[in-house]
Amino acid sequence: MDLSLTDEQRMLADSVRGVFAGADGDPTTGAEAPEGALEFRRDLWNRAAELGVTALVVDEEYGGAGAGVGEAYAAAGALGELAAPEQLTDLAYVPAWLLQDLATGDQKAAWLPPLAAGEKLITLAHAEPGTGWTDPRTTGVTDGRISGEKRAVAAPGDMDAFLVTAVEDGTPGVYLVHAGDGVDVTVHRDAEWAHTGRVTFRDAPAERLGAGTGDADRALRRAVALARVVQGGRAVGLMGTAMDQTAEYLKVRKQFGVTLNSFQVLKHRAAQLYADVELARSTALWAAAMAQTEGLSLEELETAALDSFVFLARQARVVAEESVQLHGGIGVTYETAVSHYAAALTGFRQLYGGELEARGAGVASGALTETPSALLDNALHTYS
Repeated sequence: MDLSLTDEQRMLADSVRGVFAGADGDPTTGAEAPEGALEFRRDLWNRAAELGVTALVVDEEYGGAGAGVGEAYAAAGALGELAAPEQLTDLAYVPAWLLQDLATGDQKAAWLPPLAAGEKLITLAHAEPGTGWTDPRTTGVTDGRISGEKRAVAAPGDMDAFLVTAVEDGTPGVYLVHAGDGVDVTVHRDAEWAHTGRVTFRDAPAERLGAGTGDADRALRRAVALARVVQGGRAVGLMGTAMDQTAEYLKVRKQFGVTLNSFQVLKHRAAQLYADVELARSTALWAAAMAQTEGLSLEELETAALDSFVFLARQARVVAEESVQLHGGIGVTYETAVSHYAAALTGFRQLYGGELEARGAGVASGALTETPSALLDNALHTYS
């Protein structure tokens, strides 16, 4: 099986790098303090939209490219290589998947074209305080009004609307809620200093996506599984650059009059770091290939996504720790680029309920006939 990107996907990744590489507000330059950096760069978002990056997974009839998971994976991987804070998967692809799976024709016509064009920003609001990712929601809808609190919402202060998971008359659903009256937003930073926050809904007007009774849960599960696969591409991009920066540092940093790459033990650790990154890359590409397999059931998609995510979360921790440690004390400072990659890899481990919930869901899945190795043997590698 060929798990490499196609020529078209590599060209897409190059185009994404051309937009975001070296742009103002680059968090890896260390030129600004955290409080002044990483604002949502709407100008870059618009330029990416002009290239069609935000429209990749939107159907062609709504102004999109009608592309698959592989293209989304390639775009996310390019952003990961740059540690760009733009939450492309959560602000473009997850909303598109949910709208296309759930929305009525009128709802699709109203929201998919501006989403594809980068003119509107929509994000999923699902996580709740004190509630697991897969537990029933406490947010409720009564007479077309929604009330409840959501946490870990991507870039909530910049959104035009939210896709909110809630329960109405005992039935779960996904609701479209406009930013404005009845919607209170508190913005803070996540592990990688990207915008996230808490959103409180107080009798805000809410419009249900579609009218199905059992469709919402399956659509959400599918969107999250695909998002885990695509975010795996971003994680691999982060790991690859962190490894490259670490190798370069070992070549120039001197100790006792010689460069660090002269010490055999550090050579061994760098070699193991390379192996860890390549294992992660192979696993992420396998999950992307699985997600594009024709006739794949939702349960099979979830199994592949969970197995991949758990393994990549383990690799993310190993690569982040080792990259920082091989840089020495400077590796934890904001001015050093590798610290941002380590922080972003930490953020990856917290996505969609986090590593522990994903591991539990993978082990409990009825689709598994035997426990995958990534879930069974998950002890962290110990460097000597």
